[in-house]
Amino acid sequence: MTITEETARPDLGRLRIGLLGPVRAWLDDAEVAVGPPRQQALLAVLATNANQVISRSELIDAIWGTEPPASAVGSVHTYVAGLRRALEPARKSFQVLVSAGSGYSLRLGPEGVDAERFTRYRQTARRLVADGDAEAALAEFEQALALWAGTPLGGIGGPFADIERQRLAELRLDVLEERAELLLTLRRPAQVVAALKDVLVDHPLRESTRTLLITALHQQGRVSEAKSIYQDGARLLDDRLGVQPGPALRRAYETLIDAGKPVEDVLPRVVPSQLPHDTRRFTGRGDELRRLDALLPVAGAVGGGSTVVITTIEGTAGIGKTSLAVHWSHRVRDLFPDGQVYLNLRGFDVTDKPVQPHDALYTLLSAFRVPSEKIPQGTQERSAMLRAVVAGRRMLMVLDNAVSTDQVTPLLPANQSCVVLVTSRNRLDGLVATGDGRQVTLGLFDEVDSSALLSSYLSPERVSDEREAFDELLALCAGLPLALSIVGARAWCSPNLPLAQFVDELRDAHFRLDALDTGDDAASSVRAVFSWSFDALTPAAKRMFGLLGLHAGPDVSRHAAGALADVTEDAARAQLDELVRAHLLELRADGRYQFHDLLRVYALERATSDESEAERDAAARRAVRWYMHAANQADRVMLTFKPVHNIIDPPPHWSFPAQADADEAKTWFMAEETNLVEAIRRAVEIGEHAVAWRLPQTMSSFWYVYNKRWELWNEMLHISLEHAVLDGNVNGEASAHSSLGIVANDLKRYDVAVDHYLRAIELFPQTDEKWLVGITYNSLGHTYVAMGRFPEAMAALRTAAEAYEESGNIWGRAWALQGTASAYNAMGDHEKALEYGRMTLAAWHDVDYKHGIGSGLNLLGEIHLAAGDYTSAIDYYDQAVQARQAINDRFGIANALRGKALAEWRAGLVDDARESYRRALPILTALESPELSAVEEQLAQLDAENP
Repeated sequence: MTITEETARPDLGRLRIGLLGPVRAWLDDAEVAVGPPRQQALLAVLATNANQVISRSELIDAIWGTEPPASAVGSVHTYVAGLRRALEPARKSFQVLVSAGSGYSLRLGPEGVDAERFTRYRQTARRLVADGDAEAALAEFEQALALWAGTPLGGIGGPFADIERQRLAELRLDVLEERAELLLTLRRPAQVVAALKDVLVDHPLRESTRTLLITALHQQGRVSEAKSIYQDGARLLDDRLGVQPGPALRRAYETLIDAGKPVEDVLPRVVPSQLPHDTRRFTGRGDELRRLDALLPVAGAVGGGSTVVITTIEGTAGIGKTSLAVHWSHRVRDLFPDGQVYLNLRGFDVTDKPVQPHDALYTLLSAFRVPSEKIPQGTQERSAMLRAVVAGRRMLMVLDNAVSTDQVTPLLPANQSCVVLVTSRNRLDGLVATGDGRQVTLGLFDEVDSSALLSSYLSPERVSDEREAFDELLALCAGLPLALSIVGARAWCSPNLPLAQFVDELRDAHFRLDALDTGDDAASSVRAVFSWSFDALTPAAKRMFGLLGLHAGPDVSRHAAGALADVTEDAARAQLDELVRAHLLELRADGRYQFHDLLRVYALERATSDESEAERDAAARRAVRWYMHAANQADRVMLTFKPVHNIIDPPPHWSFPAQADADEAKTWFMAEETNLVEAIRRAVEIGEHAVAWRLPQTMSSFWYVYNKRWELWNEMLHISLEHAVLDGNVNGEASAHSSLGIVANDLKRYDVAVDHYLRAIELFPQTDEKWLVGITYNSLGHTYVAMGRFPEAMAALRTAAEAYEESGNIWGRAWALQGTASAYNAMGDHEKALEYGRMTLAAWHDVDYKHGIGSGLNLLGEIHLAAGDYTSAIDYYDQAVQARQAINDRFGIANALRGKALAEWRAGLVDDARESYRRALPILTALESPELSAVEEQLAQLDAENP
């Protein structure tokens, strides 16, 4: 019987009961005495069941158990009377603790019992976690935990109190762990360690707490401590229970076996060495070097703290920030055995936007050879992955040309064993305000350092013989290291030119202001200085320099540069080396070339002034065509059996990087992805329709198999469709529609997918690429299966099989078999589905297509699951996970885990199912997959049915 809200209303707001500690009660804000222990026990029973009628016999059982004394009934009356006097003083009729039939009810409002409030805070927190509002969820968890005032139901005994005390204590531990999981996702491991260390002392056999503590210590880089925590737990479990650690605890330990592999998935141990070349003419900066050296003792001990050492090197353009950072980094690089990373954030590149943290994180993770398919889509998730990759390492990171604190913060590691140098023309006060950053502000060179730098380019005799001109050059350069370096390089390249001639050039007011203006707008103030180095180049290098200013991407290979200038590989290498020697281009450790941001502007100016519009247009067209040919060649290596659009052969003097196998081809796509996308956009700008439609379709295999960037892929394919039409190429138009259908199907936009497939089919009579017929009909069949349109699906799949057979495409035959198996499975004909499923797997093995093998294993898991053979389903899903892991197919891994979880759930393996779902969730979250919400709902349902 429930007491209604209407009858309970009079005093609901006045009374509050505390059970999360000693049993207590308050009327309004005044605490009232609740009597002896058994009276408190009776109050606890009624408060736990507020607004419900509890019979006298139930109260007696709760307080005394199965052998109550003869006086128990009278004692209940006494306790009720005592509580009424305390809770409703001066009342003759009672409205809070009321009699109802053979029992009593305590009438309370929704905030009346702290244990109930605790549960509501937890429910709200869980809902906020599901909604993605982590900070708000954390606040709810903390409000819940703040309600605790000691041992629940402290000081009272009896069966009810003993059971309820254990239940509430377990509930608190669950909330502590849920809060800890949230803190780990927010990268706050120190708070987790502080919260759980004492819990583990009191509950040493609680594996979930031990797992979270190990993970938190690992995030802090405290690998040895984390290993010790695991080993202590394993020993206790064996000694006391005779069991081994469970799967979650074992997995946490496995990530500790190699502290250099902190990411959940095993990655190769990579030691990046990306520092640009040091200059042998580095001069001065003794005080600054000593200040940087002072950082080293702090960074000396791995695990010595949780705060990364950050130093900002600040100053105006041309002041030598990068030179100082790189020079010092080379001096101390041996103290950082786990690698040195360099990244130009292009904060002041006037021809392009600064590198966004999202993209910078992609580049940094790639430096550790994290496969692109493992790199999350979200910025926060990428930042968390970078911290995990770097955890426990002694690393040096140089972040050059930062524009703001916000640009830098997501890129920072978390452990004190790392040192980060950040250079910027802006003051990055935000980094200092946090207490983590130190500032080194560079000023102009004094006369001694200026003289030393300029002298390093000249022979002692030349300085002595032309001392007056030398001194005037020092004055005109005004201590600006960049101006001194370029003047010196120009003089060094022209040993027979008198220094007085340079003085005459600088005396010109226009050139002097441009060279020596150290204001914020330094892009134009150093133009003349750049021109001196430019003028000393050979004609071929001058032309290469200007044309590189037309390149759209952030860096360039010598092969692409050769095509841009339309020269051989050897000629391109010679011209690029000349530009590097003249300090007009930077050569990175990976063999790629990039501009300093100011030099990029100057190069574009030179191209505009020195090259005709026709030549600039021709160079741009050569560049985008080179990327089309290069992507086509890499695609052929990556998927040897894939039919590729016929493309006219490139000019014979162009060169391309060699890729020995599919892994190298995939690596090339990863490195060039930004340049390839920029080439597509540039092709659109200049009306190079053949490239604009072919290049996105050539990249489709990379995006489909290895890098599920659906929205980018979709955008590029729409460009492909538009420009295939403009190019008048029906093959391209049909292929674009077919590929757009595949993307729409992946995104579960089935009607859109069907529309694209049918539009492709309408064009087939005008095409001559028969393999496209099979691909499109096969994909259409898959989409019809997903929509439940089985007769249409079977007809489409038959047509696909016929088309593949006609063209002799054995790769396509495997896809057709797989589609047919899926259709039979969806229709409930599991026997036929298994027959075709086994044929599918055999066909994939015949062509040795690893992605297909994983897909075939997953399909057999689906069929056995649908047939109710859960043991076989779990086995096939396990094999599918392993096959997908072998090729780093994150989406495939998550898909197999999702199927495995469902099979385990139906087999009654609830804990295993929950674990499989939880392994799939972070992968789908990182990919921003359309499957995410369904998996979250399934996991929530599983938890609700099996708390």
